[in-house]
Amino acid sequence: MATIYAQFGPFRLDAAAGLLFSGENPLMLGSRAVALLGALLQKPGAPVSKDALIEAAWPGLAVEDSNLTVQIAAVRRALAQCAGGHDWIETLPRRGYRYVGPTVAPSGDRWDNRLPIRALPEKPSVAVLPFQNLSDDPAQDYFADGVVDDIVSALPASNGFS
Repeated sequence: MATIYAQFGPFRLDAAAGLLFSGENPLMLGSRAVALLGALLQKPGAPVSKDALIEAAWPGLAVEDSNLTVQIAAVRRALAQCAGGHDWIETLPRRGYRYVGPTVAPSGDRWDNRLPIRALPEKPSVAVLPFQNLSDDPAQDYFADGVVDDIVSALPASNGFS
C-alpha cells in the first residue's frame, strides 16, 4: 500500500493514485512528475541522484536528462501555487535534486486523508465525444459526425438529459 504524504505545506501526494492535491483540489500533474515528487519526498533534505529519479519515473527505460528537467519544472510549477513553493526542489548540478520544502509527514494509512465525498448534481450529465473515421475513405467522415449528432439528439428526449 502506497503512502500518502499528507502534510508538506498545503499539498498532499497520493502516490498510489498518482495525484498531487492542493487542499482538496487535485492538480494537473503528469504521472512521471508525480513519481519524481514521490521519490524526492521519500528522502527529504537528502540528495537524490538523477539516475534514481529517472528510474523512479521511467523504470527500465533509457531517457535523456532533458526529460527529467522538463518534469522537475512541471513539479516546480505545481508547487509554485504556494508562496516560495517553486524553491522547494533544489538543483544539485551534475548530481541530482533535493527536496528542501516544509516538513513531510508521511502517513501509512491510505484513508487518513480522504477527500470529502461531494454531492452529485441533481441532473445527470453526459459528454459525447466525437467519433473518429477509422476507414481509409475520407468520404465516410459524415458517418462519424452523424453518429455523434444522433446520440446528442436522442439523449434529451429519452432520458431527461439537458
